Amino acid sequence: MTFRRTRCPHCKAKLEAGQRIHPDCIEPWAEAEAAKKEREEAKRARAAAKVERAETKRRKEALKTRNDVLAEAKVAIQAFRRLEELSKGRGCISCKRSREEVEAGPWRPGGYWDGGHFKSKGAHPELALEPLNIWLQCKSCNAGSGKYARKGYTVAASFEANLAEIEGQELVDWLNGPHPAKHYDMDQLTALRNEYRAKTNELKKERA
Repeated sequence: MTFRRTRCPHCKAKLEAGQRIHPDCIEPWAEAEAAKKEREEAKRARAAAKVERAETKRRKEALKTRNDVLAEAKVAIQAFRRLEELSKGRGCISCKRSREEVEAGPWRPGGYWDGGHFKSKGAHPELALEPLNIWLQCKSCNAGSGKYARKGYTVAASFEANLAEIEGQELVDWLNGPHPAKHYDMDQLTALRNEYRAKTNELKKERA
């Protein structure tokens, strides 16, 4: 048993006997069908591209060394701490210039701000991934320029004095150590990197 179409596939109005589509609807229906097919093909292409990107990312991730992931974890934690401090309205930990003061100056490659380490990563690798060792610094202070440092202080001394004033001497004493060596395996480093990337993305959404 066959069923005859009683409604036009384009305008949905009732068809006459023997009609499958209204004559005036043939062209717009064909155009609509072509557009629908194009959208479906574009959707399939996007899905395939997404799968390909995921596979490319997986292959690249599999080729990374521990040092690669360690470097990425350091960058992720620095980026989060820099954004976190900016979101609190903080200025430079070393010279105490405000965001408005720093950003009123000439633009520098990479922006106006860095995530500065109280204890350097090279001399103190055990604190390289410690968020509390990273504070907001203007590019000038992080580069070691004493132009804006407290009178009679080096940049490092200003960093320590201001950190003690703002966050407390207890934190400064703890950061000054000593600290045991840290040994992160690949999984731990990957988890840290992903955690702080996610935190940064969440903070960006909150600030948007």
